[in-house]
Amino acid sequence: MKGRGIIALLLLLAAAIPVPAGPGEFEVVTSVPLETTISRAGTRDAAVVWMEMIAAARRSLDIAAFYLSTEPGSALEPVIAEVLAAGRRGVRVRILSDAGMARTYPGTLARLEGQPGIETRRFDWRKLNGGILHAKYFVVDGRQAYVGSQNFDWRALSHIHETGLRIRDPRFARALAGVFEADWRHSGGDAAAYRELAGTPPVRFPADALLVASPAELNPPGVGNALEELVRLLDSARQRVTVQLLSYSVEAPKGRFVLIDEALRRAAGRGASVRLLVSDWNLRPSQVAGLKDLARVANVEVKFAVIPPAARGFIPYARVVHSKVMRVDDDVCWLGTSNWGHDYFFRSRNVEIVLRRPDIARVLDRLFLSLWDGQYAHKLDPDKEYQAPRIN
Repeated sequence: MKGRGIIALLLLLAAAIPVPAGPGEFEVVTSVPLETTISRAGTRDAAVVWMEMIAAARRSLDIAAFYLSTEPGSALEPVIAEVLAAGRRGVRVRILSDAGMARTYPGTLARLEGQPGIETRRFDWRKLNGGILHAKYFVVDGRQAYVGSQNFDWRALSHIHETGLRIRDPRFARALAGVFEADWRHSGGDAAAYRELAGTPPVRFPADALLVASPAELNPPGVGNALEELVRLLDSARQRVTVQLLSYSVEAPKGRFVLIDEALRRAAGRGASVRLLVSDWNLRPSQVAGLKDLARVANVEVKFAVIPPAARGFIPYARVVHSKVMRVDDDVCWLGTSNWGHDYFFRSRNVEIVLRRPDIARVLDRLFLSLWDGQYAHKLDPDKEYQAPRIN
């Protein structure tokens, strides 16, 4: 079965009468920088969970990754060994990465491609939509999936603060498989992939959980518009909003991107407490002005996190908070792959999970407070000039 039939089957299988998701179907998974005191809040390590999930694959393993990069002896090496082992035992392994980043980090992809059972493709998302394949997820046997901020990168597992979600609900796995199938087909030259995806049956999710993605016009029917859902959730806030991101920006290719900024201000104006924690990378001149403006709003607090260098010395693109998580009021959770800026929602492929789950909310709150109240977070002073850190 090829083309439209594959996508239709995946999404038809995902359709079901909405029912609440059961306990244990969602598990918060983290990566915490080595040599820090940041709490894991009882969550499991991403490298361990990834190996467990990949080792369980029997039929298929689809990996969408912004890029792949490893180094000898790193925490990613055993994960790569599991991917290779899956291919050897007959699992169909497909790896889709961003074409631009594949040129930057060619080594790990070159090591995997051509191995038994493994296919790779490089998606030139910039040519398609002006952005990047920024999503980070994988799907195992169409039954379980992982979505999170971790790139398939050795640094993400040991030197960056990351948050993800293991999902044991087949509806989410199959919906993500539909996204992957269309992206995979298009990257292979099938110009009809998204048109045929639009004609498939809508996905029906549980009553307390939802998959959203960007850009909205390239989503399967039933997968929500990430930006619209984010603004809706912010407009529902009555008591509190906490947000943790790599970066927050109001800049846009033309003019300013203020849909999220205005929603945060509306929430604060209703009396909700708004706390925004970003990385020190966000202190770059092109981004910090928007942060400073927001920090001047009543009921809004902005902090930035500074992760000290590793004992081994400077590591490019590491030692940073990279999680993308939002909490609203008592039980609303948002977790995924987008930073909050124009291109992540309009030009680039990203995916997010939205949950109304008090058990998940409590875990995310503990993770947030470990950073917010810890030694690595610093209050942003709107009247102070900041020096952006060295990144590469």
